[in-house]
Amino acid sequence: MDKHAPQVLVAGAGIGGLAAALALSRQGEGVELIDQASAFAEVGAGIQIGPNVTRILRDWGLEAPLRRVASFPHGLLARDARSGRELGHLPLGQRAEQRYGAPYACIHRADLHQLLLQAVRARDVPLHLNQRLAEVRPSEGRVHVRTEQGFSRSPSLLVGADGLWSRSRQALGLNEPPRFSGHLAYRGIVPLAQPMAEPQVTVWLGPRLHIVQYPVQTGRAMNV
Repeated sequence: MDKHAPQVLVAGAGIGGLAAALALSRQGEGVELIDQASAFAEVGAGIQIGPNVTRILRDWGLEAPLRRVASFPHGLLARDARSGRELGHLPLGQRAEQRYGAPYACIHRADLHQLLLQAVRARDVPLHLNQRLAEVRPSEGRVHVRTEQGFSRSPSLLVGADGLWSRSRQALGLNEPPRFSGHLAYRGIVPLAQPMAEPQVTVWLGPRLHIVQYPVQTGRAMNV
């Protein structure tokens, strides 16, 4: 048995992989992370996270760093995309926090990733970049993992968080490729000259389309 083997190896250091590694580490598990990227870049756009998520981040001691980078909308407004007519409104802000015990937040994906990455590093969880999975197989009651770059471990458990074209998923014999649904989503970030006076999520609904906009980065930008 590999004397350096962690109890858990997480393949993929995206938001899901980092969150899994952080949760396992907080539970006292020995955990390591690998990712095929050689460095992390600021990619993606906005994410809306409800109280069921922000409550977990609060429990992990991440509420203060979350408030430094996220926006907290006062409400969600639905409009007719052709006429602009208001269709409905859902209060968020303090109401969401009072009702669900945690806030509703909007955050740039890169900011959430960085927040989790810093928390994982603060717990001294080993992270190995530029490691692309090559082999996953059972080995004496454990899982033998080897990368194309020669990194190898035999953990008790492998967590596959390696994305859409997952190598760990393929190792389980799940080889059916993802199927294109025919739907497209265009996403972008628009810098704002000044933060919105009353930040909110707005969704414009029309035939065979919808447009969603909400502030991120403490209101310094709008996700569309």
